[in-house]
Amino acid sequence: MPTSPLTAWAFYLSGALGAVILLGALLTALAVTHRRRLRAERAHAQQLATAQDDERARVARELHDDALQRVMLIRHELEVAAEHGGAEMTRRIAGLDAELEDLAVVLRSAAHQLHPSVVVKAGLVRALEALALTFRESEGVEVHCALPPPDLAVPPAVALAAYLVAQESLRNVVKHSRAPEAHLTVTMDTGVLTIRIADKGLGFDVRVVEEQGGLGLLAMRQRTGAAGGRLTVAARRDEGTVVTAKFPGRKGR
Repeated sequence: MPTSPLTAWAFYLSGALGAVILLGALLTALAVTHRRRLRAERAHAQQLATAQDDERARVARELHDDALQRVMLIRHELEVAAEHGGAEMTRRIAGLDAELEDLAVVLRSAAHQLHPSVVVKAGLVRALEALALTFRESEGVEVHCALPPPDLAVPPAVALAAYLVAQESLRNVVKHSRAPEAHLTVTMDTGVLTIRIADKGLGFDVRVVEEQGGLGLLAMRQRTGAAGGRLTVAARRDEGTVVTAKFPGRKGR
């Protein structure tokens, strides 16, 4: 018995509909799998960042509580020895004391860089102001800041990640860009925190650096991703570099 055109169309339509449903189910499964993988990667990155923070904090405590205390003890013993020594001994002890004072400054700076407690104690904005001042005084790089009010509320993990991105970016200005100044900008818009560090220095080829496994960029990307953010780097040789990180700046978003 011959098949009517209407029956044939119904057959083809049902087959097409079945294919669409199957394709939709496949795409949904792929999307779910992709989201699960992203969540797993983010959870792993957060665990890694937490472990790194714990290790940084441990080393910073050892520097501050052990090494610095020993330096202070040695300086005290030298002061006592100077009281009972002659002029030449006093002169030499004074020189050693000056060296130990410089060493104490270095150790404090290293402890702070390893685990910037100022972010927790004073907040992100105050910490960035202090960071800019540090680079201005110690490295000679003028950091122009455009920052929100100091009472800006930011989740601790985001604040620490933003600070470390700024710190690493300014280090790169000193080591690689060689620009005499940089611009540090922080904004909060519709619950998204954006931090931007820009300079007009030597610049570089981002693709080449990432292919070569640049640890600085990798660390910034991992740190930003662990806090739920996204990092972009735009740079051109002899035209400068712009590092931008965007984070969910408020809890619950």
